[in-house]
Amino acid sequence: MPFEEKSSGALPRPVPADLKKTRITDEFFGPFLEKLRAVTLPDVLEKFLKDGAVENYRRAARGERGGHAGPPWYHGLICEVIRGASDLLARSPDPETEKKLDEIIDAIAAAQREDGWLHPYDMLMCPGQEWGLFGGNARWQHETYDCGCLIEAGVHHYRATGKTKLLACAVRCADYLAAHIGPPPKWNVTCEHSLAESALLSLEALFSEEPALAERLGAKRGDYLKLALFFIESKGRNENRHQFPPFLQEYAQDHRPAREQREAVGHAVRATLFYTGIAEAARETGDRGLESAARAIWRDIVTTKLHVNGSVGAYRDQERFGQQYALPNDAYLETCAGVGFLFFADAMFRLTGDGAVWDAAESTVCNLLPAAVSADGTHYTYENPLESPGGRERWSWHGCPCCPPMLLKAAGALPSMIFSFGEKDLWVNLLIDAASAGEGIETVLSSANGGKRLKVKSDRPRILHIRIPSWAEGFGLDRPFAVEKGYAVLAVPAGESETGIAFSTRPRRIEAHPWVEADRDRVAFLRGPVLFAAEWEEGEEDVDPLLSEEPPSPEEDGSLTVRTVEGTRIPLIAYRDWNNRGPRPMRVWLRQEGKTADPRDLWGWDGKLYREWKKKA
Repeated sequence: MPFEEKSSGALPRPVPADLKKTRITDEFFGPFLEKLRAVTLPDVLEKFLKDGAVENYRRAARGERGGHAGPPWYHGLICEVIRGASDLLARSPDPETEKKLDEIIDAIAAAQREDGWLHPYDMLMCPGQEWGLFGGNARWQHETYDCGCLIEAGVHHYRATGKTKLLACAVRCADYLAAHIGPPPKWNVTCEHSLAESALLSLEALFSEEPALAERLGAKRGDYLKLALFFIESKGRNENRHQFPPFLQEYAQDHRPAREQREAVGHAVRATLFYTGIAEAARETGDRGLESAARAIWRDIVTTKLHVNGSVGAYRDQERFGQQYALPNDAYLETCAGVGFLFFADAMFRLTGDGAVWDAAESTVCNLLPAAVSADGTHYTYENPLESPGGRERWSWHGCPCCPPMLLKAAGALPSMIFSFGEKDLWVNLLIDAASAGEGIETVLSSANGGKRLKVKSDRPRILHIRIPSWAEGFGLDRPFAVEKGYAVLAVPAGESETGIAFSTRPRRIEAHPWVEADRDRVAFLRGPVLFAAEWEEGEEDVDPLLSEEPPSPEEDGSLTVRTVEGTRIPLIAYRDWNNRGPRPMRVWLRQEGKTADPRDLWGWDGKLYREWKKKA
């Protein structure tokens, strides 16, 4: 269900877990993150180096013209890799990878102009056409996006390593933007591809925590928050734009002022990153107008536009959101858009403190992220459909390799999402085995007897908020608790305490809202938060069978088995494992005997996009 419409002002403020003090021990996600750190990260770095992405900086530093390798946003992608790598290395340092990052950072610093401007594509290919003017095109050049990625990378690299070279570059870039962009007489520039809003807020937050660091780097505290808010407020205000094209329209969420936006529209990656910035700004400033917009947009996505695998952006055309309930099974569903949705979810939780946020985003964590990379860690998806006729394979590399950096960013940030801390509060958001520490508190979540155990060692009494997942049947604790905003809430004394968490993960057959035309006679299968799919041999003819009403059977290897009306057994694998055995036909939503959906019958669907299917008597 969507969360209640209440102001976030009086709520405790959840702070993400410290990446340096958090370790994932989960039997699935532990090895998955280690694969990304040890295999995927070096693979991505090597491929970007071979592509010439880092050489762009060296050529710009030498004052050369022409010959930019890759699209204009290669600068941003390199910086996104640095952010993801920094977060992954925060807990598990790797001297060899850190050395590679230092070499890239040296090249970045050498390319930066004395006034702080840094954008290799503009420097090499179109000097004098910044912001799309004088024959350029802002939608293509991606200046604000690339600058945002640089700022974000500088913050995360410093937090992980304590090094300030990239952070100093980020500060000089942010100061250049703040000096030139803003209310008149400054330039009226809006983000052609959002990210800078969140990045500037993260820079402001860092210097609020460490004012001595800001003074050492000569940072202009306060300017970064002002610029982030200007970027947000500039949307939909097209008059006297200092960029071309001046009207970015729905494609870049520039169709109306941010406070008036109520629906997710346009390019899904740009959209989710913009909405993340709105939620973060609302939390930082207590702005009720921005909070109202963020809540409405979130509700629009999770109740009408979120695919069951946790991704968004149904259409290849402009990589965009579609209309409400337009959820085709051959949808586009770019990996980057799903990651953007996850960051939006994290921001919405910190704004609202509501567990329903994680009910929506948990599928992104458990299904989309693992499906975006192959079992060997070196092949990637751009699209993540819910059915395939076959012939589709992950790619080793791509002309627009934006998804691997976003995957690394999500993987690096994931440990910080499991737990959140407050002055007296501890939130357990995702039931992923992990250990973490905050100020005066240590916590360990582990599997035990089909459930979980939460151990807490604290220097003072605490309020625990343990999320009650929507899929957890028979959820209970071994001590009394209240229910608040989707969490089991209980007090524990100072010292050591242990809480048992019980639930079952019976396989469930779910249906989509009857207005989702593509799935009116179909069902999908979940066990806990894990989504399943049928995958056939190449060339097999019957890849759209009619299922019987026999319940799914769990197998020892973690798969499920279902039966057709003819009695044929069909194995279902975890969706995140599809395509690892080659380009086979695949389908998540399967035809179901006895299922019909009347789009006029909406009984019990308030606020729901998916629910368990049970045949009507």
